[in-house]
Amino acid sequence: MTHRPVHAPQDDRPARFAAKAGAALDAALAAGLNAYDRTSALARFHRLSADTIASESPDAARAALKEIERAMRGERARRGHWSYDLNRHISLLVAHRAETARLHRLLNRA
Repeated sequence: MTHRPVHAPQDDRPARFAAKAGAALDAALAAGLNAYDRTSALARFHRLSADTIASESPDAARAALKEIERAMRGERARRGHWSYDLNRHISLLVAHRAETARLHRLLNRA
């Protein structure tokens, strides 16, 4: 007589898929941070002047972060809509991480 387990084994495909997707996103963010060009990334924010982008002050870094966060809110609002762009969302996330690190460097330098 063969004994079968009482419970069927759990399907771990969703967990494996989520892990692989997370690893792919981490790789994309790391590559984006390595290739991040501050001037060209921030130039698309029309509310930021060239002087603000070039400035090395914490206030200018905060202004850049504020604009990036505003754009990220707008992008999250589009999620599920045909105009949502994952690449744009990832580039905003890369810019936010890079500018946050820059702000911390500026604050620690002062």
